[in-house]
Amino acid sequence: MALGRTHDLVNLTALPLFLYFLPREFYVPFGVGYLVGTFFLSPDIDLPNSKPSKRWSLLRCIWYPYQSFSKHRGLSHLPVIGSLLRLLYLVMVALFLYFVLLGVVSLFDEGLGLYLSDFNPFYYLNELFRSEWALYWVLGVIAADTVHIVLDGVSSFLKRLT
Repeated sequence: MALGRTHDLVNLTALPLFLYFLPREFYVPFGVGYLVGTFFLSPDIDLPNSKPSKRWSLLRCIWYPYQSFSKHRGLSHLPVIGSLLRLLYLVMVALFLYFVLLGVVSLFDEGLGLYLSDFNPFYYLNELFRSEWALYWVLGVIAADTVHIVLDGVSSFLKRLT
């Protein structure tokens, strides 16, 4: 298995190759998704002491439940599926935190709670999911994961040869 530094370097080197095949208007969302996928949403996020986990700093605690049910090189290392699972997990965490915040605020300030309840996260998620920019952002995350997974496979294969 390749080291974290190697993953970062190979992923960054591969980014221009992906951009070559994309329409220019989607370079930014794809590139940002690719960088987020490389540095923060890597398949190695399922390891508590991996570089991607550490990069979350204080927020890395949101990944503890994910790490407890995801075995390393399990679902997390399946192309497309692993990426989408991590993104779905993040959406679920964000929704959970929103509803917890709504509940706590409503206990202390009913007016503010009513104001917060007017915010409909599902409406904004729906709008986001319909956006071409969001599609290219997700494709960037998936591309970064695919490079990571291929590098893991090549690295493991070469280690078995020696």
